[in-house]
This record gives sequence, C-alpha cells and structure tokens, in this order.
Amino acid sequence: MSRPYVIVFATATIDGKIASKTRYSKLSCPEDLKRLHIARREAGAVMIGANTANIDNPSLRLKYVEGPNPTRIVIDGRLSIREDLRLVNELIARTIVLTTIKADQEKVKRLASKGVEVYLIDTDKPPEINMVKALQLLYSLGIRKVLVEGGGELIWSLIKHDLVDEFRITYTGYVFGGRDAISIVGGEGFQSIEESPAFNVDELIRCVCGRELHVIFKRAP
Repeated sequence: MSRPYVIVFATATIDGKIASKTRYSKLSCPEDLKRLHIARREAGAVMIGANTANIDNPSLRLKYVEGPNPTRIVIDGRLSIREDLRLVNELIARTIVLTTIKADQEKVKRLASKGVEVYLIDTDKPPEINMVKALQLLYSLGIRKVLVEGGGELIWSLIKHDLVDEFRITYTGYVFGGRDAISIVGGEGFQSIEESPAFNVDELIRCVCGRELHVIFKRAP
C-alpha cells in the first residue's frame, strides 16, 4: 500500500497526559515549540482531528522556523468543523478536509468556495473514516510525509491499523493525573502488548530547559 510516512508529535506530562481535565494543555517550553515547527517543516503536511480544530482553532503555520507553511489536513467524518476557523478563512497554505460521503453537501460547497479541498471517503461505518483509504488518498495527492498533532482519537484510528511509523514525544516534568485528563492516544485501546505495534527508542534529547525529555520512537523492524 502506498501511503505517506506518518509521524506523531505530542508533548505530555510524566503520566502521559496532553491536557488536564479542564483541557489546559500549555506544556511546551520555547525550545519544544521550535522542535514542533521544525517537524512541521520537515513533514510538509500537518494532520489534526476535527475536535482539535474546533477547540484550539490553530493556523498550523510555521512560526518559530523559516520555510513554507505546511499543508493542513483535517480528519472530519461528520464535517463538523466551524466555518469561522482560521484553517478555513486564512488560506496561508493548502488546506484539505477528509470527510465521508454522508457529509452535508451544501457545507462541502461552502468550504470549497473558500478554497478548502474537501474529499469524500467511502466508509462502512460513517462517520468513522477509513484511515487506510485516507492515507492512500493523501499519497495520491502528492503528500509523502505527515505530522500528526492530535487528538487522541485520531492517533488511535491510525495506531490501531498500524499506520504510525514514528512517535516524537516530549515528556515534561509535570503531572496532571485524573481520569478525565486527556491521554496521547484515546480510543478503546489494546488489551496487551501483543496487539500493539512495537517501536524502538531511536533518540533521546534532554531539553536545554532542564524539564523536558524528547524521545523519538521508530517502528521496530
């Protein structure tokens, strides 16, 4: 199967949480933000889920390094993204929304009129998007590497089908705890390590801030 190389980037607490129970998520030091933007430039395309788009309203541009802004990709089975988002109205880079054939066709037309590329993916379980088909489509559109920045449900939809090639996780010296805090990966989860794809530690970077450890895991051969 031809698909892009998939990298997941996340910044988390010691206990693996990317946001607290109140959805507080400002964990990165300036150096970690730079690492993230270097990864965006390297990949050339950034993928997020609709919830992340609606809650955070990111632009996904390059800010801390020089270079062209990456292609922005939103996985949105319900086509629920708000039409006032910066991703929709600030077309500083190619913007792609992947949804299902059940999507509101009038909304598809409105987004397209603003320059957003909307693609409908046939799926057996709408609004769930078949991520194998999604990555194949992205490859056909010329995308060879994707940086996934969340959220947890999107990452789960990739990892459960063994579609992640690399994790880049920054662990910060804080703890959120709590059942309602947000983990790096959501979904129903695996029951054992036998079900999970395996990754090897490729690199460890102790951040200059003294409070972060950046770990690069790559798919085990």
